[in-house]
Amino acid sequence: MAQDSEGFAQARERMGQHTIPELIELLESEDVRTRFLAEMCLRDATST
Repeated sequence: MAQDSEGFAQARERMGQHTIPELIELLESEDVRTRFLAEMCLRDATST
């Protein structure tokens, strides 16, 4: 379980390096995890 949370944290950190327009584009991904991470990072970036 700890490995999963570490992998998630790393994926979120990598996703957080995208620009807001890139994150918006990633919301259209067919991959649910990508969309989820993009939404989280977009919320972080816009403080919502």
